[in-house]
Amino acid sequence: MGYNKGILICGLSFLSSLLAVSCLSAQTPPLAAKEVLLPRGGHQGAVHALIYDEQGQLLSAGDDGFLGIWDLGEAVAKERFQVSPYAIADMVLRPGKSQVSLIERDGIDYRLSVWDYESKQRLFTRDFGYPISYITYSGGGTFLILVQQGAPELQFVHAETGELLEAPDRTGILSFAATGKSERTMVGYAFAGVLAYWDLELGKEIRHFTVPAHIRTPLLFGNNRFIGGIDGGGLVILDAVSGTTIARERSISQGKVFALGAEVPEFMCLATGPGASWLYHFAITTTGRLEIKNQWLVPPQLPELMSVVSTADALVLATIDGGVWIGKQDGTVAMMTVRNQESIIEATAVASSLAFLTKEQALGFIPLDYTQLKDTTLIPLESSSYTRLASDPEAGEKGIDGLLLWQETPTGSVPIIRTLGTDAASVPEGKTLVLDQLSLRFPLRSAVLRGERALFLDAAGNITVLSVNTGTRLFSFSSVASLDATLLKDGNILIGQSVVSGNTPFLIVNSSTGETLPLAVPASVGARVYCGASGIPYGVTVSSQGARLFTAITKLSLADPSRSTQLAVYSGEDTGFSITESRGILASTLGGDGVIRYGSRDTTRFNRSPGLPVRLIDGGHYCIVLDTEGTIAWYDPASGILLALFHLYEHEWILETPGGAPLIRGGLKRA
Repeated sequence: MGYNKGILICGLSFLSSLLAVSCLSAQTPPLAAKEVLLPRGGHQGAVHALIYDEQGQLLSAGDDGFLGIWDLGEAVAKERFQVSPYAIADMVLRPGKSQVSLIERDGIDYRLSVWDYESKQRLFTRDFGYPISYITYSGGGTFLILVQQGAPELQFVHAETGELLEAPDRTGILSFAATGKSERTMVGYAFAGVLAYWDLELGKEIRHFTVPAHIRTPLLFGNNRFIGGIDGGGLVILDAVSGTTIARERSISQGKVFALGAEVPEFMCLATGPGASWLYHFAITTTGRLEIKNQWLVPPQLPELMSVVSTADALVLATIDGGVWIGKQDGTVAMMTVRNQESIIEATAVASSLAFLTKEQALGFIPLDYTQLKDTTLIPLESSSYTRLASDPEAGEKGIDGLLLWQETPTGSVPIIRTLGTDAASVPEGKTLVLDQLSLRFPLRSAVLRGERALFLDAAGNITVLSVNTGTRLFSFSSVASLDATLLKDGNILIGQSVVSGNTPFLIVNSSTGETLPLAVPASVGARVYCGASGIPYGVTVSSQGARLFTAITKLSLADPSRSTQLAVYSGEDTGFSITESRGILASTLGGDGVIRYGSRDTTRFNRSPGLPVRLIDGGHYCIVLDTEGTIAWYDPASGILLALFHLYEHEWILETPGGAPLIRGGLKRA
């Protein structure tokens, strides 16, 4: 295959410059005072999907479960929010709508979710038993077409409700399928080498052709006139109307093809080889000839390309390491600007402060009330070898300043209790109590502070209670069935356990006498327990009905377990969610899609922060949420309204309040 040297030189200059820009981006200086908070950050892990919407915005999605919205004119991120705790394998845009359909995967299970990305609302979710290998909207956008690996038939899904619709019978195992805008006929390709058409009103096949078999990643383009892909003989282009082969390029034997829009007779092809990789922009001429419009040699230093999109004046590349770049056809390039946060991984309320730990192993303190954060305040950060924090549930109400720092895994760092001793904006200078009288077996499952006691539970079911004043051992208990434990307000211990050998899901242990009291609640497992500032105990149960599992939050009645009240039920097993009480209002992240508040008569879903919530904290007047972005968010627990967001960066912190209020920001002092 020949090439134009002028085009090649332009391509080399483009990608070389692009690579240089990517190297400089990591050194982005701190925000100046006049700058806004955006962009929020790039992707972590491979970017599997890039698409343009009808407003000219770029959408991206990949392994980190985030949906990115980019401004190509400014080459910056406009918005970024997490739509799934799982990887996103593919994404398609609904015609005429600000809606995207996503394929989510966690390695075993696959599910389809549909989002309105302007309102940040999930429309519906459907689980599927087979891996989803292909997804598209019908030409008019009224339904989705899914191809599942190993499934004998297609799935049609209503675009608004998620209901399964009637699809043609006996389609066989297809690699892809698509309809025209009228949605009356459908074309599909079978890996065995068959191109077929169906009348959707009759639900019957109307014609088929024998075509080259084993075409990988087949692509329909040119207003549904052409099909392109790579088979054993190289790049091949078929006439979708007749099934005839109109073009073939045998020098391209490995790679991927990418769409440039359903209407144009053009596509992109990434050709990979042992020595080099090339990116081609192909077009089908009016005479049916395969033409190279442009081509670029991909430098070997560039990470593997995962997705490519192009418009008349811009080319966007996404790579396996989460990088997104933009280049224009005139040879100029711009790095998609991102600014990554320093991730906060743990937080808890202690006295009038909020203590937090970062992924980079730093410990810091900010006021529990975000309105006390003042512009230009310097927040000290000290080095810490710990990854978990705990405090008394009544710390915010009573000003208790004991802070427990601990590790789940055996790192040699003995758990300690710190008292603050200074104001909320300072690194604490109070007392430190080393809790070295523990003979636990790691990993630790839980650690709890309450009053003058600290409780630890290890993976072997050993429970140890220590004095927070002296560090001496007060009580110990052991049960291999124990899964979680907490201290009740009266000093006794509530244990959640697996139901084996006559066990009940929950057990109360008198920490003075060792006497046990079973709590008989209908369930297979008492997976979690929680007791907040109010002293009301809650339990998380897992039960089964046939082959299906259910997770429930139950308000426990210790005096009469039969009067325990089930507050929420999730269809599936979810025992890793967070739960808290704020102002006596219970909230949780059960199901993984956000924070839900449980009222006496109804439930309320909290507004979204950029990431999915991973930790809920009783902040006194506030419910405080730590999300997967490492952002701390303050909410009104009664209404679920988002009040403020705290972001931590390498050199500064930023407090953002909704409604366009000016950003409050300050510096960091690292010890």
